[in-house]
Amino acid sequence: MHCAEGHECTPIPSNVHSGQGICRVCAGKTWDAFYVVADRGAGHIKFGITSGDVRPRLAVHRGQGYREVIRVLTGLPGTTAPDIEQAVKAALRLAGTQPVRGREYYDVSALALVLDVADNYPVSLSKLIPVSA
Repeated sequence: MHCAEGHECTPIPSNVHSGQGICRVCAGKTWDAFYVVADRGAGHIKFGITSGDVRPRLAVHRGQGYREVIRVLTGLPGTTAPDIEQAVKAALRLAGTQPVRGREYYDVSALALVLDVADNYPVSLSKLIPVSA
């Protein structure tokens, strides 16, 4: 499906209902970054997607105890970041791994699977920010 501006989009009913529209690009949400962070003290990881500069999003997670940045992939084209996120969720479901809370918080034992899917997703990754970011 394409929006009125010609962007390829996959509308999410709840986003449309809440007034965000059908197109993530027109709404200013490019979702071009995928990240994985960890709270080793709690034994949890969190993965997700964001738009543009990842630092504000990572700061939010750091404030929640997720201080270790494990992987940040930025500048991903098109729908690559959301596609990676969906592929990770599907792989975790197939492995019988349940989130510890929400939809993107897992036990640290899931880290290898999350990284395997993200690192081997079939796309040319444009940038990889080192773990020290």
